[in-house]
Amino acid sequence: MLKPGYTNLDPDWLAPLRERIATEVPEVTTWIHVDSVGHLVLSKIVVPRDLRSQGLGTRVMELLIAEADRQAVTAALTPTREFGSGLHRLRGFYRRFGFSMNGGRIKDYTTTNAMIRRPVAPHTHA
Repeated sequence: MLKPGYTNLDPDWLAPLRERIATEVPEVTTWIHVDSVGHLVLSKIVVPRDLRSQGLGTRVMELLIAEADRQAVTAALTPTREFGSGLHRLRGFYRRFGFSMNGGRIKDYTTTNAMIRRPVAPHTHA
């Protein structure tokens, strides 16, 4: 539900993505949105401590990046220690899915998120 006076600017594909993640990986808490420049932002992902290292976070990331690629949008996130994992471990986890630090020559100045992943075009067979 939206606050009074606010409009829903979410793209049509975002609600089905949220629903698919919630259905396939109900144990994991996620907050995802599309920001004002069109980046798919993972604001929060929490895997319960007793369920870690079982592939749940991996499945969420697979769903997220598959949709980002399908929609040809950049994915963005900022790892945080807030939910019990170390930053080094989290950065390594996200790198496995193609995320890189948002800086240097690849700096995306349209986001304040620490890591980004540009969309990968699907392979076509000639």
